[in-house]
Amino acid sequence: MAIPWFIPHRRYLPEDSDTKAEDSERSVSQSSEKAEQVEVITKTVESLELKTSGIEGESEAVAIIQDPYGETFRVKEFRDQAKRPWYKFFDEFEYRESKKEASRYKWWRWFRKGTPKAEKKLLLKLDVLIALYAFIGYWIKFIDSSNLNNAYVSNMKEDIGMKGNDLINTQMIFLIGNTIFEIPWMFLMPKVPLNYALFLCELGWGLFTLTTYKVESVAGLQAMRFMVGSFEAAYYPSIHYILGSWYLPSEISRRGALFYIGQFLGVLTSGLLQSAVFENLNGKNGLSGWRWMFIIDGLISFATAFWAFFSLPGTPFSCYSLFLTDDEIRIARNRMKLNGTDSTIHSRGFFNKSKWKEAFSSWHVYLLSAIGLFSFNTNSSSSGSFVLWLKSLNTYSIPEINNLSTIPPALGILYILIICVGADITRKRFLAIMASFVMCFIGNFLLALWDVPSAAKWFGFCSTYWSWSQASVFYPMVSDLFRRDNEVRAVAWMVIYVFGLQSSVWIGRLVFPTVDSPRFPVGFATCAYFSLVTDLLLPVAYLLYKRDEKRAAVKNGIFIYDSRKQPLEEALKSYKVKNL
Repeated sequence: MAIPWFIPHRRYLPEDSDTKAEDSERSVSQSSEKAEQVEVITKTVESLELKTSGIEGESEAVAIIQDPYGETFRVKEFRDQAKRPWYKFFDEFEYRESKKEASRYKWWRWFRKGTPKAEKKLLLKLDVLIALYAFIGYWIKFIDSSNLNNAYVSNMKEDIGMKGNDLINTQMIFLIGNTIFEIPWMFLMPKVPLNYALFLCELGWGLFTLTTYKVESVAGLQAMRFMVGSFEAAYYPSIHYILGSWYLPSEISRRGALFYIGQFLGVLTSGLLQSAVFENLNGKNGLSGWRWMFIIDGLISFATAFWAFFSLPGTPFSCYSLFLTDDEIRIARNRMKLNGTDSTIHSRGFFNKSKWKEAFSSWHVYLLSAIGLFSFNTNSSSSGSFVLWLKSLNTYSIPEINNLSTIPPALGILYILIICVGADITRKRFLAIMASFVMCFIGNFLLALWDVPSAAKWFGFCSTYWSWSQASVFYPMVSDLFRRDNEVRAVAWMVIYVFGLQSSVWIGRLVFPTVDSPRFPVGFATCAYFSLVTDLLLPVAYLLYKRDEKRAAVKNGIFIYDSRKQPLEEALKSYKVKNL
């Protein structure tokens, strides 16, 4: 039965049939598999270059060389390390781009210099289909997630008999559901149409958000929050997977900024909505204001579910878009191939032991998981510390507390622009991430001291969102590090993310018990300490990253040699030069 044209469906291009046939005939042996994959990629690249004018100049080569193992490389630049200036150490893309390619990036340009019209049109479409949806979707998600803290200080505590650590326990149950159901997405992300998956998940979390208005007990509330967290599990990794599949490393942080602005706007909007709902709907039809808030949040979520279904395009190599032309899909594929991204169209099996072995044989999983664990626990805002402090002052009314709660996330939008856009325009992702944790450390250090002037406390609480401002730089960067194999990327990315996420379940419960509010002596000190440790680990990761990219420079079209040790002719002796 044919799928109607207006329903998103898998887009197969004519050249995909050859790739599919060759992909199915791969040998089980690792060496044979690698050789055939190189052949398939080479054929597809050549085919695409004939059919699209996108990415002009980037495929040009000054030489074609072949190593002793038969792998062919298109060399765009021969680079003498003897002439390398010291400051190139801070250039993250030093071994990934030729000088000609690097010159195309100017900080004031949205597009690289010389970007063809067709590629610009594609990027603008992607910004609407992916980045705009990510912004709206995360906005709604965090309205749904953040409303718990606002509801707590808007009489929910009294209405359902919450006491002691019930608030932090409910927050942890949400995270438990979220963490448990992240695990299946390690298997599903490379295999399922993500627009269908997110559509169903958003319907689920919208339904359970809405029905939360009926809870009459703490147990009922915790059951609803567990289900909301479970259905939300797919959203974050799926959006990062999609962003990393369509955008280049120098483009993705700006789109990630829009994604994370949605998060902070959701926290901000939750406070404003709760304030407005409390003033205008509290008691209407016998329902408290906080109950009306859950009803409104749930209904909004249903609308975004249908947006996801029609807007998200899948990935370039498994595209479900109704709005992209065949040639635009080809341009997108070619862009990612030239970036070194895995072009495999058909999954070879997620439970292939070699993929797990490859992921866990690298330094990335261990060091980046440690960084993820520490960075995940540098933000104190999810504990409700700010609104609990405001309420403890006995100075503000409930609507005033809800309105004031919007100040930190509003400032967080500025922090996102500084870090994410700064990472793109300077092309220094590691330094941007480190800068965010320096500011995070200062804010949490002041709150850990506590016996400081009121203005210093305000500064500390208003600095909490520096910690999250870097996430749309860090996680796309993790995805980029594993760009050469989609299945290894899915495994490693999810392991790193889930390791950090699960830690927030028990660390948050240990260091931010509600009974310690508003002081939280252990909580703020832990956030400050973890910020400092994260900044100490990031330079180590950078050194290893630069080492790996230098080793793989020839795959990126840059042949490295050192004239102080051997001339170019001697360095090329182990290669077969096919064209020079």
